[in-house]
Amino acid sequence: MTDITAERVADAWDSLTTGDRERILEFWDENVRFEVPGVHANSGWYEGIDAYLGFFGNLYRLSGGTVHGERTVVLVNPEAGHSVDVNRIGATRAGAAADSTSPWDRFDVDTLHLLRWENGRIVEGHWMVFGSGAEGTRLWWSPLDSAGNRREVV
Repeated sequence: MTDITAERVADAWDSLTTGDRERILEFWDENVRFEVPGVHANSGWYEGIDAYLGFFGNLYRLSGGTVHGERTVVLVNPEAGHSVDVNRIGATRAGAAADSTSPWDRFDVDTLHLLRWENGRIVEGHWMVFGSGAEGTRLWWSPLDSAGNRREVV
């Protein structure tokens, strides 16, 4: 079994931004299950790496590539096969003013990921948001903007 370390957790998340499937599968199991929180069209369970990468691709596309994260804490328990990482994630919706503070345009949340590892790969994950992040996430993924106009979300 590959040891779970803070560096390995960071590398797993960084692999998602490469678009390199072989690199991603060094850290993520082909049959990974991942839960995205919230009450919006993109919340729920993603079954398999292709579904999960589809979610991330959608997030990057809708943000015009502006999505970014700052990892603040990583805790690992290799014996139990778990890691926890705390992050600040932000993005600006594609087409929105760069200085917009509207929750329909800004994705700005504190998050926690609980990951279960087997044989050196992530097999299950849960993404949690805190405080007003739950409402902000719902608004950012909303099919309507602040004026009630339809917009692309998927």
